[in-house]
Amino acid sequence: MASSTSLSQYNGAQGSGSDPLYGEPSRDFCNSFWGPGDDGVNILLSRMRGATKTTDELRHFWNERAVIEEQYASRMAAISKAALGGDEIGELRNSLDILRLETEKQAASHSQLAASIRSTLEAQTSLMHAKQVNHRRNVQAAVEKKFKAKQTQESYVAKAKEKYDGDCARIQSYTQQCATAQGKDLERAQLKLRRAQQTVQANEMDFANFSQVLLDMMPGWEGDWKEFCDACQDLEEDRLDFMKDTLWSYANEVSTLCVNDDQSCERIRMVLDQLEAERDVDNFIVKYGTGNLISDPATFTQYNGTAPQEPIPATRLAAFRRISRRVTPNYNSLHIDGSRQQQNGSPSSPHSPQPQIWAQEPAPSRKPSASSHSEPQQQLYPSHSQPQKQSYQARNSSHHNGPLGAPPNMEPPSPPSQHTHTPPPQPQYVPPPVTNVTVRTNRVSGPLPTPMSHQYHLEEQPPMPTPPPQTEPQETGAVLFYVKALYDYTATIEEEFDFQAGDVIAVTATPDDGWWSGELLDENRREDGRYIFPSNFVCLF
Repeated sequence: MASSTSLSQYNGAQGSGSDPLYGEPSRDFCNSFWGPGDDGVNILLSRMRGATKTTDELRHFWNERAVIEEQYASRMAAISKAALGGDEIGELRNSLDILRLETEKQAASHSQLAASIRSTLEAQTSLMHAKQVNHRRNVQAAVEKKFKAKQTQESYVAKAKEKYDGDCARIQSYTQQCATAQGKDLERAQLKLRRAQQTVQANEMDFANFSQVLLDMMPGWEGDWKEFCDACQDLEEDRLDFMKDTLWSYANEVSTLCVNDDQSCERIRMVLDQLEAERDVDNFIVKYGTGNLISDPATFTQYNGTAPQEPIPATRLAAFRRISRRVTPNYNSLHIDGSRQQQNGSPSSPHSPQPQIWAQEPAPSRKPSASSHSEPQQQLYPSHSQPQKQSYQARNSSHHNGPLGAPPNMEPPSPPSQHTHTPPPQPQYVPPPVTNVTVRTNRVSGPLPTPMSHQYHLEEQPPMPTPPPQTEPQETGAVLFYVKALYDYTATIEEEFDFQAGDVIAVTATPDDGWWSGELLDENRREDGRYIFPSNFVCLF
């Protein structure tokens, strides 16, 4: 059943291809909602009720949006004050401090957005809603009252006309009978004719009086309806302009917030440009290092009858060579960059620049495990601080690294070759073998529908119910559990079934796409072949 604010019930009121205005150029309300019957009045009244409802829904949207921003700003401000890197030094400490500072600024920006939504958007929307409510109470209510009075008078005229037409038809019939009847039949026909002539006079008088009252009422109704149409058009034009300006302001506010967040992230990136692992390690050693002299352990001195003398401590210089087994990957959004590369293009051409490889070669003596793959390690893309990583890689390239747990190789590195260095071939990605994959065929359908806002009064849509754990999501016909419908749902294809809020459904399968299988407990409404329903319209029973 369509609601009182829905215009869908009037779709097709005019014939397809027909012009209800008969070619007139005017598109004003006062010239466009007349016509036979009462459809014009009902459509305009429904439009005004729906407009008031939309404004109220938008006001609720602004309130919820402000609550989201307030909660987000509160949590951002809380984490900006939490301890972060208090034991660090150097550029890393500076970067973490900037991260906390920018997080605090972002929290302030989101708090300002919440305040702007409440003070500007929600407040102005509330004023527009109050204006519509006042129009409905003072103007629309009076017109609806006069419209009901007109409908009542039209019903009186229709009933009086029906009686008068019936009397006229009977008089004509009795007159024809009198012309052909004889004897007693003629007397009975004449008696009925006299009674009908007496009744038709009263009905004729009622028909004339009711028609005259309706005729006197119409000029006043037409004037009142014309004024109401003008007032409705003025209010609708104000509402549409207000909606456009308000939504535009909201888009500008959110866009400004995004710019501020991006600027904060850029400031974090600028500080991170100064962060270099080698330099921070050197700074740590300079500030907190305890020296490079290794003290020899105390030696045994035999007592010879004299007071023992304090031995001179013996030291030696630490001249070790670092053995590093660290692979230097790139932590800067590898998956994001990879996905972007796949979306933008096609595979790299032979003339396109190839990214460098920041990975160490595995030792030849290392045996691959059963779970490892035979292909070389996939290349990682360098970040914006590529020169710094190059210097670090050049510094570490002189180390001979063996497998983890193996003794270090103390042999000096071999001298570089004088021949032209041939770059290694670019690694190609080989997908790992897929084993033990269970292939299941789900119902081919679109995304889950979203309940309309007028169907419920909750602050937000409840999450999809979590079914009990199952080994396989295949339909077996057995009842797994029961759910209760939260909203009404109308089927869109033959496999789905209709249900209403409060109905109990027995669930027989829960595929991952969210379209579950089951059947209504009400056998009178159950239909064969219809077993699919959306899981976000129900909750566990």
